[in-house]
Amino acid sequence: MTASPQITLRERLFVRRYGNLAWDGVVRGSGVLAVLAILLVLLFPGTGGGLTAFVLVTIWVNGPLGMFLPATYEPILMLFGRVYPPIVIASLGMVGTLYIEALNYYLYAKLLHLEAFTPARESGTVRRVVALFKRAPFFTVWLCSWSPLPYWSVRIVAPIAGYPLERYLLATLLGRFPRLWFFAALGLYWSISTKMLLVIALGSIALAVGVWLIKSRRPAAEALSGSVKSVGS
Repeated sequence: MTASPQITLRERLFVRRYGNLAWDGVVRGSGVLAVLAILLVLLFPGTGGGLTAFVLVTIWVNGPLGMFLPATYEPILMLFGRVYPPIVIASLGMVGTLYIEALNYYLYAKLLHLEAFTPARESGTVRRVVALFKRAPFFTVWLCSWSPLPYWSVRIVAPIAGYPLERYLLATLLGRFPRLWFFAALGLYWSISTKMLLVIALGSIALAVGVWLIKSRRPAAEALSGSVKSVGS
């Protein structure tokens, strides 16, 4: 029986993929931010670490678990907006958001063009939705990026429609940045206690992780079948 080859440090860091594209980006981005945090803490004690932690939270909250975290990021923005200037928080939050949304775009583009999703992608409902999206794609992405309308919908439709990534991210930037700044600034003026904001944020994250763990136990085939049916219905 031959021994399995050992994975070298180089392969572990630069070749091996950790999960799908989005999860791999989250893991690698977290590693880069961890190294950056060490440097910033050494250069700017008491400041760099907190800001790096915020970008890290932004990536995780908007990453693969984002669909389970519909009301988690806002209290986090308000919490950090009480410690750092809201414009700084909004800017760094936007950097983290654009990074993870680029990964999401490529992931959905690759996933939704698999042969298994052909029936759903070619269904009449999806065709009509894509046709409506193509009428005003930039406006639709911009509107969903700041309004209560579900942003996950344009995450799915934009790659199917072949909408350019650059325009997709620009529309997200123009719509999401004012929203991030608003909630970061709101933390300074809203009378709710910092402790309560922290409880809300942590409670939302704990609930989301619990839901994700329950769903992840479903057989892969069942999950794939359910996804195809939900898109095609």
